[in-house]
Amino acid sequence: MAVQNFYNELLSLGIALPEILVPAESVDISTWAVVACDQYTSEPGYWSAVAAVAKDRPSALHCILPEIFLESPDVEQRMLSIKLTMADYLARGFLRKLSPGLILVDRRTVFHPSRKGIVLALDLEKYDYNRGTKSLIRPTEDTILERIPPRIKIRREAPLELPHIMILIDDPEKSVIEPLFDAGAGEPPLYDADLMMDGGHIVGRYLPAETASPLLAASLSRLAGRGNGDPLLFAVGDGNHSLATAKAVWEELKPGLPKQLTASHPARFALVEIVNLYDSGIEFEPIHRILTGISPAEFLRYIEKIPGADPRRTQSFAEVRELCADGSLVGVLSAEWSAAIKTRSDGSRLPTGAVQELLEDFLRTRKEGGIDYIHGTDSLFSLCRRQDTVGFLLPPLPKRELFPAVIGGEILPRKAFSIGEAPEKRFYLEGRRLDGR
Repeated sequence: MAVQNFYNELLSLGIALPEILVPAESVDISTWAVVACDQYTSEPGYWSAVAAVAKDRPSALHCILPEIFLESPDVEQRMLSIKLTMADYLARGFLRKLSPGLILVDRRTVFHPSRKGIVLALDLEKYDYNRGTKSLIRPTEDTILERIPPRIKIRREAPLELPHIMILIDDPEKSVIEPLFDAGAGEPPLYDADLMMDGGHIVGRYLPAETASPLLAASLSRLAGRGNGDPLLFAVGDGNHSLATAKAVWEELKPGLPKQLTASHPARFALVEIVNLYDSGIEFEPIHRILTGISPAEFLRYIEKIPGADPRRTQSFAEVRELCADGSLVGVLSAEWSAAIKTRSDGSRLPTGAVQELLEDFLRTRKEGGIDYIHGTDSLFSLCRRQDTVGFLLPPLPKRELFPAVIGGEILPRKAFSIGEAPEKRFYLEGRRLDGR
């Protein structure tokens, strides 16, 4: 089959093999690559430490906006600086362009010895983040539209994208990603480096389009063929709002383009890492919640009035974790008291949804207080020792239930699960030009 035919077949399956950018040999990966922007949103110390590592060095940190700074007074200046830095890095040759293809990524962390993924581009024409969609690429959680505009400001007219988006495929037979790794086993590494801040180690190998295309076209066609009517091929695991932002910018740009340019315009695509749900390095971790700026004593009085909550009070966070080990209870943690409670879930959804409703209901009549989303039990325990904070220890989602739930039309509440612990999240490393150069 001709290369163009493979291109068309892959495009019908929602993917493209682009010209990917990787750091030049002169760039130190250990200072270049940084964790996803939506991590450590309540831990400014983490981002201060990252800034110290990356200071005066070429780093993806200077090309992203960590969410902890979204409300900072200088956010507009930060957004402008990002675009200027991207242009500067491209002009100074800190990134080198590969021929069309994909990158085989193998990530080792303190939690897992290996997690395999492939970096390529998704076709945003095959993606829809609205509820009830039957698109080939679908969200797994609610898309909060208010979270998109700040991201649009960054992506609009940016010359470069750096992805932290992770996309899941439901492939228990391991028929898609694993054969590509076999095909690329003899390729020399593009990078083989440690990641900062206990991020583990990462190895990347390039696989050209002429090698990858026939393998991908055949395996993804088989995977898509399992679905009836409107198959779900790709589910957004991490970075849902970043992918929704890319979609919004594309829809904004598309009406003004000549028709002949819409099929190949760079903004039509988004660079992502695709991982197999059944990879041994993929574990679903809960995303915990905290209420900040509130009185723990007042919140205790609130939950004691909830029918069926039945708080089992204790002072020990470790005891709460034991009480919640089977997933039937949710931990509530504070410096003053802690408890394990039943939620108001009706059994048809994760306790996460019921907890989210409970927190929003508590805040609805109060002028102070806010909700934050925490990756990792250690971070949660540390934050809950503050006097004005109450935390919520949530159970994980069994990963085998994800695709059936999404196919059945269920959209999980925002931040219902995380692919791994915070240090395991995707690091910004590869990129792609958005300006067509």
